[in-house]
Amino acid sequence: MPRCPGNNTLIPLLRKLSESLGEQQAKNELRWLIEHTRKEIGDGINIQQHMTAQSTEHKGARLWREQAARLPDEIERDSERLSSVQHAWLRQAISDRTERHKPLQYIIGEQQFGKTNIIVRPPVLIPRWETEEWVLRLAELINSHTDNVRDTQQGLRAPRPLNILEACTGSGCVALGLGCELADNSAQILGVDISDDALQLAMDNLVYNQMLLSNHVHFRKVDLQQPVHTLPAQLRAGDGEPGGWDMIVSNPPYVTPSEYRDLDADVREWEDIRALVPLPPGTTDPRNVPSEDLDPSGMSFVVQLAKLAKELGLASKDRDEDASLRLDSLPRLVVEIGSAEQAQAACQAMHDHGLNSTEVWKDMAGTDRVVLGYFKQ
Repeated sequence: MPRCPGNNTLIPLLRKLSESLGEQQAKNELRWLIEHTRKEIGDGINIQQHMTAQSTEHKGARLWREQAARLPDEIERDSERLSSVQHAWLRQAISDRTERHKPLQYIIGEQQFGKTNIIVRPPVLIPRWETEEWVLRLAELINSHTDNVRDTQQGLRAPRPLNILEACTGSGCVALGLGCELADNSAQILGVDISDDALQLAMDNLVYNQMLLSNHVHFRKVDLQQPVHTLPAQLRAGDGEPGGWDMIVSNPPYVTPSEYRDLDADVREWEDIRALVPLPPGTTDPRNVPSEDLDPSGMSFVVQLAKLAKELGLASKDRDEDASLRLDSLPRLVVEIGSAEQAQAACQAMHDHGLNSTEVWKDMAGTDRVVLGYFKQ
């Protein structure tokens, strides 16, 4: 494979990235792009086709983690190791990143999430580290509960798997992350979404990560903004989960309209607004929604999920459930939010709909990030 001529230095590309992103982020992103280029871009490949192709192997780097900045001579050594085709792909990628504001994950085509590698493509929401963090923590909580239940059930009939409903599944990262992290055959997980783009991507990710799954995961198209009383039959029909739902988890739309206007272009211009901002029911074209019809708190979808939890019987002592599961020690509703004010509102919505105990988890940055609602008997 022919290598780049010496004048094809990477320094101008780093400078271009730095002007757009800042020096530290530019050095990190250039590192990830170079690593991707070496692994995925072969000599003679159609560059434009590969810009939309998905990679075929798992990578260890997590794009959100800071890494030590490279020195100029290390960058130059990278340049010498790239072929002319690879260098051309890299130039195009950096052009997309700086001029079109295309997110890095869309350029690379994937994002690691726990044990999974999630294929990403616009306009479906890119998995974030904040979501990965709470999903892994939730899996630890559920696994600890499962271990305790199994210890007390020695010699008795094993408890049935937990039935987990994931609302607003998007790329499927949460459902698949739980499907990989939870103990073998301890859960059945259904991810639902209204977006055809999201459902197709979730199904692609199910196939892509199938060998990693230790629990059954599947996906369906469901509009959760329908009247709550019409949803239970639709959600249960054909799914075959005995005992009904045990838990709802979700990274729902919660960005406020004012926050959305201030988002960076690489989010606002590329990712589906429906995954970010709660829109009125029945919205087909977000551009036609008057600003006065938008929820200024960003919490309307979280309230809808609290209503759904109540309608599905997650906030009731009269549920027909396997008592050996001891569900009162597990959250019935888990939702991601973005601020202390939203955490308070989510807690109130859960209490209003029968979840009589709540808990708030902070993320690694110290922001209130997840609200968990319990039903304590």
